[in-house]
Amino acid sequence: MTKGENDADGSFGDRLGWMGQIEVGRWNSPNWGFRAVIDGGSIKHIADVKYKDDHTWLGGHIDLMYDVTNAWGSYNPDRVYSLIPYLGIGYMYGLDDWDKPNSGAVFKGQNQSLTYNVGLINNFKLSNSVALFLELGWRVLQDSFDGTSGGDYEYDSMFTGTAGIKFGLGGKQSFTPAELMDYNLINDLNSQINRLRAENEELRLRPESCPECPEVQPTVVSEGVYVPNVVFFRINSAKIDRGQQVSVYNTAEYLKANPNAKVNIVAYADKQTGTPEYNFALSEKRARAVADALTNDHGISSDRISIDWKGDTEQPYAENDWNRVAIFFVE
Repeated sequence: MTKGENDADGSFGDRLGWMGQIEVGRWNSPNWGFRAVIDGGSIKHIADVKYKDDHTWLGGHIDLMYDVTNAWGSYNPDRVYSLIPYLGIGYMYGLDDWDKPNSGAVFKGQNQSLTYNVGLINNFKLSNSVALFLELGWRVLQDSFDGTSGGDYEYDSMFTGTAGIKFGLGGKQSFTPAELMDYNLINDLNSQINRLRAENEELRLRPESCPECPEVQPTVVSEGVYVPNVVFFRINSAKIDRGQQVSVYNTAEYLKANPNAKVNIVAYADKQTGTPEYNFALSEKRARAVADALTNDHGISSDRISIDWKGDTEQPYAENDWNRVAIFFVE
């Protein structure tokens, strides 16, 4: 888009060159990512330039990407279309045999130039690891890169359009939204921690021996007592998070200590998310995931485990988010 090209007599099709690119990138969050691009092509000149009608080049650029769809909306790992602006800096090198002036300039008047790149990526997701894209770009470079200069501005512009396919190279392909715990629950847990610390401090101050104290008999827990263990799940998930695995472990230890005990796992889904049919199937997946963890990770016989699922037909907790849960009951 130099002044000479704009003033030259030619159709839009006569001005089209070609280019291609290969890129490697990474999303550090649902909103922000970066990429490195190697590209090259041919600029087709209509104006009378110093060298050739076709001007081949090779270059590259590093870009910061911003996912507008996620940032301005809500994150959805299954979303098909995403609009992604980018901003970056790069380099272009003319592959033609140019006569470099002896001016000592690094870029100006040379067959090389720094570039400033902006553009829009239209991303169409086909699967977790495959996507199609249509990219529209604009880069600014030295006006002398094509061998001519002398216009109103020191810089020229080049518009590009590329279409292609992207492949996931492994690692994290999606993100899990963080869910904040209820503030009242956090306060309650902190109160329990402080109470236990106070009791421990009181016990620490007692004498090591107490000859007058009666011998404490161990308490035998009957098999019909409810086991106060629950497994909470993230929204739309049946995966047991690492922080919830302790509940499975505690239940497994109880069953090992009580060989005649059996456990019934009842799973639920919250009512404010999803349809009743979907929530019913999701609660079944949660119940089976917890049962499989007891069997596969802790060696509990499947004969001692029964499961049930309620979907959103029952809500054991008043707080909606807590109803993404599986609860252990001893039979």
